[in-house]
Amino acid sequence: MTETDPGARDLCLRVVVMGGASEAFLAALKLHGDRLPLGRVHDFELSLRFEAFGVDPWAGEGAGGAALERAAHQLDALVLTDALTPGTHYSSSAVERLCRALQPARVVLPTVIYGGPALAMEWQSLTGVVPVMVCDSLPENALSAAKALAKAALRALRKSEPPPSVRG
Repeated sequence: MTETDPGARDLCLRVVVMGGASEAFLAALKLHGDRLPLGRVHDFELSLRFEAFGVDPWAGEGAGGAALERAAHQLDALVLTDALTPGTHYSSSAVERLCRALQPARVVLPTVIYGGPALAMEWQSLTGVVPVMVCDSLPENALSAAKALAKAALRALRKSEPPPSVRG
């Protein structure tokens, strides 16, 4: 969920990164802790706060999947990743479970696919949401993907503001 600090005027968007190239995606960004500072927007210091999950957060005892399900209604954006090395391809069942976790709250998240077109097509067919960006899982694409995600998440946040009150 978007966090604001009225004293410092900080705006931090919460982003989940899930899949086999999650760590590679985050390593390619110049994070300060778990955050990527993006600069000043309308007198707020904007940053993205990332939470990484592997190929299948529900695998094993499923603690990662449970944490992801609890956080689903508080997310501002999503990065789904796919890597080409064995054991790091995306998991269709994990993508489906993530989609189900987002559905009860009717959450539509700006999403970047840091991987191939198969993952993009699967996500779009499950959610009906066109990804903001689809790019190969290469380090040089990570920052562009994060910026595209921030732009889309800010646009979505702006649209969700309540209308100004009308005095009669």
